[in-house]
Amino acid sequence: MKQTNLSRIFATLLILSIVLVGCAPAAAPAAEEPPAEEPAAEEPAVETPTDLKIAVLTGSSIEQPYVATLINAFDRFNEENEYGLTISYDYTENIWGDEAEVAIRAYAETGEYDIIWAHSAYSDQVANVMDEYPELMFVFAGSGNTGLGENAYFVFAHLQDCAYLAGVAAGMMTETNVLGAVAGYPYEDVTDVLNGFIDGAKSVNEDIKVKIAYIESWYDPPKAEETTYALIAAGADLVYAERFGCFEALADKGLYGFGNYGDQYDMAPDVVLTSATLGFDPHVDYIIGEWWGHAVEDKPWNASVEPVWYGLADGGCDIAPFRDDKAPQEVQDAVMATRDEIISGAIKVELKVEPPESD
Repeated sequence: MKQTNLSRIFATLLILSIVLVGCAPAAAPAAEEPPAEEPAAEEPAVETPTDLKIAVLTGSSIEQPYVATLINAFDRFNEENEYGLTISYDYTENIWGDEAEVAIRAYAETGEYDIIWAHSAYSDQVANVMDEYPELMFVFAGSGNTGLGENAYFVFAHLQDCAYLAGVAAGMMTETNVLGAVAGYPYEDVTDVLNGFIDGAKSVNEDIKVKIAYIESWYDPPKAEETTYALIAAGADLVYAERFGCFEALADKGLYGFGNYGDQYDMAPDVVLTSATLGFDPHVDYIIGEWWGHAVEDKPWNASVEPVWYGLADGGCDIAPFRDDKAPQEVQDAVMATRDEIISGAIKVELKVEPPESD
């Protein structure tokens, strides 16, 4: 009896344990680790350009000083620049009007060029083309242009600071108090030079008179030579050669003169006292900086409708060294002291573009 009861009790406990186990809550499943995130794909790096190709158009020969100074600035840029760029260029010279527009369009259509540098009065031709090539940069330079903005950049070479320095030398050295100047056309990038030369001469000699003659050409050495003889006959004993061709007449008469745009001493060592030299280096730096900002940094084109230019203090021009002993030391010292004062801002040479009157 006792054994039967114990068996029943045991059986009952066994059943209860089974029931309790079955009613127990199920164990929570082990937490799953979130799937590993795949690394974000890196954006492809922008390829930094190392070459810059420029098409140059010019209304005169590429050897003409106004153009040659631009090419020289390209060469100096290639020697050292912050972008690691190398400029290469092709050019078309002695071209104007409709032919210039055809040439600009032909360069643009190749897709090979980064910049079309129309180095004269080509804004009308650029205006007809620029909107068709919004990713192409256009540049035009000098008188006869209208600012267009957008992707068409307007630069100017004003040389009045350095022509002023040549004028200081002329005003101190003249024996007749009559100076001459042979120029191309009465355009702004000619008249600024003439006015600077006159103002420099009169800053040291109030009695100065200046005879000015335009040959109505950018390049006509025989006419410039003939004109120089006429100025000499009118009393000029020093001549500013804004155009090529004056030095032969000066040499013939044993007189001195001044070069323009480039250091022209080697052309006539017995004649050239010094030269007002043009430097397109800051213009090139400005243009390449604007191109880089658009092409590499995705900045919009931002051309000014006003011309961008640089003076003596910014490297836009300078005075060539005096050589030999043609200019007395006191003249050289006065010129260099004036140069320092222009750079410091103590002397401000006024930019005058009105055609000066011949005395």
